[in-house]
Amino acid sequence: MSEEVKEEETKVVRRRGRKPKYLEEPKKVTGVIDGNEFLRATVDIEKESLVRTDMVKDILIKSMEQAYLEWSYPGLFRDRDNPDPAKSLIQCRIDFVEDEKAPTHSSFKIYDIKTVTEEDEIIDDAYQISPEDAMEYKENPQIGDTVEIPFDVTKLDKSYVRRVKQLFQSHLKDASRTAILNVYSDRIGQLIEGTVVRFDAIGNSYEINFGKAEGFLRRQGVLPQDRFATGDRVLVYLSDVSEKSNPPSLVISRTDERFVRRLMERAIPELTTGEIAIRKIAREAGRRTKVFVESNNPNVDPIGTCLGIESNRIRSVINEIRGEKIDVLQYHHNKALQIVEAMKPAQVIGLSCPEDFFDPNVDIKELEKSADYEFPHIVAVVQNGNQGVAIGTAGVNVRLASQITNCTISVYQADQAITEGLKYSSLADIEQQAAAWEKARHPETVAPVTEKVEETTEEKTEPEMVSEEKETMETPVETKEVAAETTAPVEEKTEEEKTAPVVQEPSSSPSTTSEIKEKPIEHVEIRNKPKISLEELEEALSQKKGPSETRSYRKRFDRNKNEKDSHVEEPSKASTATAMPIYTEEELKALEEQDQYGSQSDYETYDEDLDEQYDYYDDDDRKRN
Repeated sequence: MSEEVKEEETKVVRRRGRKPKYLEEPKKVTGVIDGNEFLRATVDIEKESLVRTDMVKDILIKSMEQAYLEWSYPGLFRDRDNPDPAKSLIQCRIDFVEDEKAPTHSSFKIYDIKTVTEEDEIIDDAYQISPEDAMEYKENPQIGDTVEIPFDVTKLDKSYVRRVKQLFQSHLKDASRTAILNVYSDRIGQLIEGTVVRFDAIGNSYEINFGKAEGFLRRQGVLPQDRFATGDRVLVYLSDVSEKSNPPSLVISRTDERFVRRLMERAIPELTTGEIAIRKIAREAGRRTKVFVESNNPNVDPIGTCLGIESNRIRSVINEIRGEKIDVLQYHHNKALQIVEAMKPAQVIGLSCPEDFFDPNVDIKELEKSADYEFPHIVAVVQNGNQGVAIGTAGVNVRLASQITNCTISVYQADQAITEGLKYSSLADIEQQAAAWEKARHPETVAPVTEKVEETTEEKTEPEMVSEEKETMETPVETKEVAAETTAPVEEKTEEEKTAPVVQEPSSSPSTTSEIKEKPIEHVEIRNKPKISLEELEEALSQKKGPSETRSYRKRFDRNKNEKDSHVEEPSKASTATAMPIYTEEELKALEEQDQYGSQSDYETYDEDLDEQYDYYDDDDRKRN
């Protein structure tokens, strides 16, 4: 049987052209390293793991040293839980040396490091050596000196190479993880863009790849309107970096309120320069967001700047968050005005707020920071029918207003507030009290203005005021004199100018009054002036009926008086309106007679209409009538 097995093995060897693995001789470690290949490998590693080339070399040396110690003392170093103190005393060193004959190649050497100790005091020759033995490696060694003893690397076997590879990969992963953490830790709080790798329909989460790291966009971080496919680019907010996984996992979100802040900073340059600042943000992802903005430059309008021309700036933010509504609001330091502004788009007509809001000695911001402070309950009064806008869809508007102002807000209509006897301050009173509150908190900003006003009022004396009045009275006369000398012949006056009384203006010289002669005013009676407006006249004419409608020829055939009375119609307004005289008096008289008695042609047409309409009557009925 043994001979047959050998023959089969030889047949296999001949067929494959090489020896089986168990017949191959193990490769020996020569210590020679191809420099070009090593450099190419370190560059690839740097691209994949973000580990620098010099760090790759250090990781390799560290792995080789640890593998050598485990190979030399397997019972000591392979057991990680071994508490033997000799583990920290046994050391070695690996050195890379360039080959002078082949510059592209280098070799490594291993040295055992031992301490020179008296021969009688040597405990373990793994890290101690006698002075006599040390003289072979070092001239005149002294007690306590370290000696490096070279090791023949050709004695190393394949297990050493395998262990070096394992340790190198492990240390490289740790270094890569640290490098990635350093890169993304600097970007925490910023926007990053990744590619969707996988979608989990059960958990409604997305796995997103960011190149060297990965992140999971989970259910709570996804907007209700988000729909991504594999390969789509997604913009997210990086809130944290998890160190538990390898490679590190990034904690990302699209529902965080800071996501809207970063989007606005990217779309509005004034936010990054500091001209405009975002004070507060309240958000319900997918529904609505309220943002308080304040301008640090008095010449910059914060709301208009954030919206942009034709709202192009804020529209870019809305498109990124899938149509979520954004309310950009003006920030006020007074808490009452904050609540009024936060309730927009609803118009608040009054508030029931505590007196602390208008007390300059009370700092509301410091009270809100206190753990014992209870947020006040505010009632916002709106006009009748505007309560739905104030509350918002599913109460989102009033909830966000409560969040951004740190107050509990209820909404009443005006009638409801009256019926319940609610005492509240009107919007005008709130603005007036807020102005007094601001003036009391910052009196230095108002004092210079009042001083200037007082100075200007004191500078003017009574003679100066009289002289100013004289100048104002004289200037129109001079201009009128110049106009009288230079104007062309007077055109015909309009009706209003004819009826208006002549006002004599004062003049500085008597010669000008003698030149101006008053012309006698002719009072002309205007007969064509309408007594009603043009709109009323058009309406009356549209209501006026023609002859065929005003004169009902059915009266001859009405047998029932009640029907006859029901056909009587009210006179139209057009008959009483005086129109403009476009005919002569004789023609007007003829028209009046015609309206009173009717023309012969009308009667003829009426008879023809009667014959056509009532042809179903027989002759007996006609005679009877």
